[in-house]
Amino acid sequence: MKFTSIIFALSIATGIAFANPAPQPKGAAALAAAAAPSDCYWDGTAPFCAGSCPEGYTEENRSSVGGGAACWTGYKVYCCKEAPAGEPQPAQ
Repeated sequence: MKFTSIIFALSIATGIAFANPAPQPKGAAALAAAAAPSDCYWDGTAPFCAGSCPEGYTEENRSSVGGGAACWTGYKVYCCKEAPAGEPQPAQ
């Protein structure tokens, strides 16, 4: 009986770990963790969004919903890394 209880407890714990993935980084943390080849990301966290692009990035889009939950106030902005002079901007 103990063995069955232990297996049951382990299966529940494992299921919980996989059912609740770690939260995704936002804003500047997303920039550091981003592996997207386009070097673009949404900045601003609902419900009180105040998105902005850091130096070296340009605002390509603005939305109250962009990239997830809706903003009650403010906007989220879609920031893309500035291309060096003479190179095209990455596609959105």
